[in-house]
Amino acid sequence: MKTMKIKSISFVALTVLAFNVQAYEGQITVHVADENGLAVSDAQTVVQLENILPPGEGWGSGRPTETNGLTDTNGNYVITGNSTGGSVSVAVRKDGYYYGNGGTAFTNVILNRWQPWNPTVEVVLQKKGVQVPMYARRVRDIKIPAKDKPMGFDLTAGDWVAPYGKGTTADFVFQVEVKPTRWITNWYGTSPRPYPLQDNKMIVSFSDDGDGIQSAAPLPRGFRVARQAPSEGYKPVLEKTQYDETVGMVHQNTEIQHHTNLSKNENYFFRVRTKKDAQGNIVSALYGKIYGEFNNGGGIGDTVSFDYYLNPEPNSLDMEFDPSRNLFKKLSFMEKVSAP
Repeated sequence: MKTMKIKSISFVALTVLAFNVQAYEGQITVHVADENGLAVSDAQTVVQLENILPPGEGWGSGRPTETNGLTDTNGNYVITGNSTGGSVSVAVRKDGYYYGNGGTAFTNVILNRWQPWNPTVEVVLQKKGVQVPMYARRVRDIKIPAKDKPMGFDLTAGDWVAPYGKGTTADFVFQVEVKPTRWITNWYGTSPRPYPLQDNKMIVSFSDDGDGIQSAAPLPRGFRVARQAPSEGYKPVLEKTQYDETVGMVHQNTEIQHHTNLSKNENYFFRVRTKKDAQGNIVSALYGKIYGEFNNGGGIGDTVSFDYYLNPEPNSLDMEFDPSRNLFKKLSFMEKVSAP
């Protein structure tokens, strides 16, 4: 089988399954397909079989057993090798596609062979399409300048609008309503402890008639959301809430139910800077996407977090970001986005 060396590929870290330091034979099949499920041939594939360090030589893994080669016409690459550890890491590259990875773990040994024998590791390679420059930024825990009043955020400046920041256009308008915390007393062991009850709301609205936001349905394979934003279906207001409710007593403690419409799996498309003609038709607008919630998995408070991508080309629905052409030129490591 034709082989080739591949430079500098990162690998997925999998849970280490350590038996002992004896080497056993293992086999796996790597199957590479695109987001439509079609086999990808001639994909550069690297497989690493974990090796455990012998006793007295430290903790963790040593140099893995590594093989590399190309997938066949069915998108398969089969390897057989010896290793002392149970985890397997796979990395795949091909020109015209985004990098893909995967892995598996052997669970036991029978007759000096790792089991399961020849499991299939599925790797999805997403084909590169129309990549466009964008304002792409990871916003993390920036403090909302004032509560209970609308605060504009400029997506091209990556900052609050004046006088709270350098922004000039209120693309997103945030308003956080935090009610005073109610305290109850619950028991922990033999000691009474105060417990806070939250009741908070975040409202996201917009400046121009026609602006709005909508949920982005997740895709079954490949990209996180569709490569193009929808042209219709945008709502002018998004409300996110979280509150605690007391519903009874359990022994001597108050029973509490937590309610929220925040979701860790949420993504959005949005439209901003909309301009309409005299008949109410949209003649110009900017489209973008958000990965994750506005709270980045946390609660609603005095900060906001979100990853956004804004296409600066008026009326362009293309959402496939070109990482080499981020229109934010100087970003810290924590502010940079990695996904297309």
